[in-house]
Amino acid sequence: MKNSLVRFAGMAALASGMMFAQAPAPPAQPQSPTQRWQHRRGRMLDRMATKLNLTDSQKEQAHSIMQSARESAQPITQQLKQNRQALHEAIKAGKPDADIDQLAATTGNLTGQVTAIRTKAFAKVYALLTPEQRTKADQLGGHRRGMFMGGHEHGHGAGVGF
Repeated sequence: MKNSLVRFAGMAALASGMMFAQAPAPPAQPQSPTQRWQHRRGRMLDRMATKLNLTDSQKEQAHSIMQSARESAQPITQQLKQNRQALHEAIKAGKPDADIDQLAATTGNLTGQVTAIRTKAFAKVYALLTPEQRTKADQLGGHRRGMFMGGHEHGHGAGVGF
């Protein structure tokens, strides 16, 4: 019995040593922030489709609507990114308040444009839903900020990556 226990302990130690000696998995391909955002948005749309029990036709139409909105918002989100960079540079350079006010106002304007594009896209998707699906969506909207309210999931910047 004692001999069996020693063999078992020895085998366990050997197995655990082999487990730790394995080469680590190669790191995944690094993704750009935009690719990660798009992946998250795709997953959000998939979860929404599952929770609302969307038909294949509704899924296709929703995907098309969201893709069109992303394409419309892309030049504005690029301007927004550049404007935010300019705002950070203005802070570092000690620019006068008037310059910062102008850049901040531009940021607000661009953010409003992206919010409008996003909200209109969600309104089009919402219009595709059956009354039962709308009821579910309304319940999800209260639980998850912005499902159909044009809000930002997890507080991320306006429309970046859409």
